[in-house]
Amino acid sequence: MSKQILYTILSVFLLISCRQENYTILSGEGFLSVSGIEIQSQTNTEVASRSTDDIIWTVELWKGNEMLRTLSAEDMQDKIELDVADDYMLKVYSPNYGSEKNWTNDEKGVPVYYKEVPFIVKQGETTGLKVQVPMITFAVSLDISEVLGDWLHDYSFTVTAGERKVSLLNGETAYFPHSEGISFSYQLSMTNSDSEVNVLNGEWGKMDDETVNINTIYTVIYNWSTQSLSLKK
Repeated sequence: MSKQILYTILSVFLLISCRQENYTILSGEGFLSVSGIEIQSQTNTEVASRSTDDIIWTVELWKGNEMLRTLSAEDMQDKIELDVADDYMLKVYSPNYGSEKNWTNDEKGVPVYYKEVPFIVKQGETTGLKVQVPMITFAVSLDISEVLGDWLHDYSFTVTAGERKVSLLNGETAYFPHSEGISFSYQLSMTNSDSEVNVLNGEWGKMDDETVNINTIYTVIYNWSTQSLSLKK
């Protein structure tokens, strides 16, 4: 093989290589890189968050009003090539998303997670996303540890939010769907060792300066010194 032919072949290979390297830039494309998905911390640290490892996230890739595809775990291990645009959206949610609409009074519910992340793709660049997904439900927990014992003979506790009324024991938590302007009320009925019955009531979200927030666990506590209920969040 002559040197001229060899040089010609090498030049062709070099030209192909250069075209491949510059293909993304010349064709008006960029990349998406999802570096991680994790649960956003809840405001009440006394109640342990569910481990991220327990959740198999659903990750949808949208462009405008069109869902392009659902991303698998394998997809997110590599860069995802996309056309240049400024109207992309990543929707990330837990498998139980939507189930909160059908909970009954007999169910205490569970955390439900959902997040929308808008992003843009620029020509020849990589858009990196790390998603923190909040709990879109809220919860109410009961803590009457201070009065449990010989003095407390019997008790019942209920939480009402929307159309659901859920009974709880000490240390249990009930989860509720969230909506704009929602409030909740609670009632504790206690019978002491002298057969005296005391009924205490409370509510949150009815006053102008009270807001029921998503991703929040509200703990109802019995205060022995004041013999009243208080709310911790």
